[in-house]
Amino acid sequence: MKRMILIIILASLVGGCSSKPKEINNTPQTTTTTTSTQSEDASQTSDTDIKVEDSLLKNIDETKSIFEKGYYDYAGTINNNINIQMSIYKSDKEVIGTYFYESKGEEIKLKGKSGGKDIVLYEYDGSGKNTGVFQGTMNTVDKIEGTWVSADNKTLYPFTLSLKSITSAQEYGKRYAIALNTKEDQDVENFAGEIQNYVVNGNKELLSEKIQYPINVKIDGKVVKVEDKDYFTQNYDKIINSRYKKAITNAFTKYMFVNAQGIMFGQNEYNLWINELTPTGGKAELMITAINN
Repeated sequence: MKRMILIIILASLVGGCSSKPKEINNTPQTTTTTTSTQSEDASQTSDTDIKVEDSLLKNIDETKSIFEKGYYDYAGTINNNINIQMSIYKSDKEVIGTYFYESKGEEIKLKGKSGGKDIVLYEYDGSGKNTGVFQGTMNTVDKIEGTWVSADNKTLYPFTLSLKSITSAQEYGKRYAIALNTKEDQDVENFAGEIQNYVVNGNKELLSEKIQYPINVKIDGKVVKVEDKDYFTQNYDKIINSRYKKAITNAFTKYMFVNAQGIMFGQNEYNLWINELTPTGGKAELMITAINN
């Protein structure tokens, strides 16, 4: 009888161990480390190659999406302390886009659906492997809140996104098309990065060659028309003053605002505008057409 009781007790202990719940890792560093691995090869797999999981998407009615066709740009946080930027594009059948951690700047691909108040975005590394998912809700497109979950379901963080701007575009990957003739989106972002590098390193000669003259700037609080490169370089420190340099240095070269007048690069009131120009008989090139300093 005692032997029988002992067997029952041991069986109960084994059964109890098998029902232990999964551990949830709430250490912020886990997300940062995972993201670094994801984003190193982010350009290897095209968006059309990504196969989206359907476990969370099957109940989302895309016809009830509150998004319209175009780019929606957001800024926000994961776990309340990790800053991210996100840009999503609403097509006829899905939501596609990218996001990046501000501390790294490398884009991670997104693909999913929105319907009514719900939005689900799966994220993928360069090989097309799912590495996490954003599960969010919203009353309007102005704010999205929810939970980021790692692919193994062991790490969960809250996330919040606030709308920065909306850009109309008929095709994904043609964000800046309204302001361009022959150049591509990547050309624009490369050019913005080049300009940023010149400003950071004080390369006034190289920067002066990327400007369309004449151009209006502020010098000592007054609007002045700069006629040529020589005048620009002579007054460089007054034009690219400390506040303006900081704004351009800290600006992101992705998800830039665009309209028919051009593409804006910078922060708030401190910015510059980029346009594609073609001199008579010359080759089309990107140039700075406005400096708001």
